[in-house]
Formats: sequence, C-alpha cells, structure tokens
Amino acid sequence: MKRALLITAVLLYTATAIAAGRIYTWTDEEGAVHFGDRPPTHVQAEEVSIRGQRSAPVDVNEEQLPGVWFGRQNDGGEVRINFMSNGSIRYTQTFPDQSIYNYQGIWQLEDRSLGVITEFIEEGGGGQFNRTVEPVQLSYTFTQFSEEQMTLLTGNNSYVLRRVQN
Repeated sequence: MKRALLITAVLLYTATAIAAGRIYTWTDEEGAVHFGDRPPTHVQAEEVSIRGQRSAPVDVNEEQLPGVWFGRQNDGGEVRINFMSNGSIRYTQTFPDQSIYNYQGIWQLEDRSLGVITEFIEEGGGGQFNRTVEPVQLSYTFTQFSEEQMTLLTGNNSYVLRRVQN
C-alpha cells in the first residue's frame, strides 16, 4: 500500500511539473539524483527532455542588438525600442487604449535576459503627459533572437520585434 501511494505521489508531482513546463535533474552531495521543477540555487541542474521536447537555447549576440526594433504585443499594442551601442535605450509602448509610455534608460544583457533601468518614464494619452523620474527596473527574457527579429517575454506579454533600422 505504501509503495502504491509513493508511486502515485511521484506521478502526480511529475505531472504537475510537466504542466508547469520544465523539469530539472541534479545530484546532491551524497550522490542521490533528484528531479523537480525548482532546483536548489546552489547546485548545477540540467533541464530534462520531456517526450523528446527540449527548449532550444537562445543565443543573443549583444553586438547585434543596437538599432531600432518595432513590433506588436500579444494584446494589440505596439512597441518601438532603440538599443544604442553605448548601453542606453529609448522605448515607446503604445497600448490598445492609445495610452503611451516612453522610457529612457540603460540596458544590460545577461545570457538571454535583458535588464532595463529607466531614467524617466512619460505616460499619457490625449495630449497629456506625466513624467516620472523614479527609476524602474524592467526585465525581459529572449525566447528567439536573430539579426532581424527577436521575441521578448515579460510577465504575460510577448513582443515580436523586427529590426527597422541599424
């Protein structure tokens, strides 16, 4: 009976981890192999292939980022990002309700993560703009990158951007 409960628990845990999208494996100091959806931060973990599916690594070439990129959000808004080679960024986001956010700040790439710290944010619509000078930190994850197109994720938003100017 205990064995059946243990097998059921392992199967339910694995099903939950699969639903979450990723399973990792790691070996502890005593040589025991573990599986889970959140490996400890102090160990080297490897993502497990599920049914032959494994996320392809995204290689982002920092030298190819500078330039102007334009695209649409999954909610219908538009995004225009100007990455400058000196590490600064200008970012305009227009929402479906026609409100506009303008960001200016600095960007930093680490692996496939993009961090942006703003110097200011202007928000408005209908001819009215408010400016905020409190820094805001934004974080994006690249899920696709080439010299001509990229896909960024942040929260529930996905952005597919195409290069429009070098």
